[in-house]
Amino acid sequence: MKRHAPYALSLLLSFIVTTGFCQSNPKPKQFSSFPEIINCSEQELSKVFTTSPGQTISLSFSNNFIFAGTVTSNLAKYANLQSAVIVSPDYSNTVFGVSKITNPDGSISYVGRIINKNYFDGFELKKNASGIYQLKKIETDRVIPDCALN
Repeated sequence: MKRHAPYALSLLLSFIVTTGFCQSNPKPKQFSSFPEIINCSEQELSKVFTTSPGQTISLSFSNNFIFAGTVTSNLAKYANLQSAVIVSPDYSNTVFGVSKITNPDGSISYVGRIINKNYFDGFELKKNASGIYQLKKIETDRVIPDCALN
């Protein structure tokens, strides 16, 4: 058994070295100056779905976060689902993808994400337990898998 110890140790060290070289350069954070949670009003979110593709829109959320850009698509895929995409040149062409869901009881729900594959952070739109919509900061590498072929 002692004869295999040096081989096992050298194999382990080679894995450690390989793992170290495989680590990619960290991406910069785009939203580091903003808080972890930003409240959103339903009125501001509903503006997205009355804007036509090609038009510009400016969404003002709390904590002085303004997301302005061009609506690139606004589609009603089903009777209960409408999705829109906004691209903001102010944030290096970061994308805000948001969907409006009409629930069976007639109420409206919103879900979405603000992401840019070139940055480490973004936001996810969710409703909290109190019923308030919030943008919660996320790590985009956990949401968007890197599929780059080298």
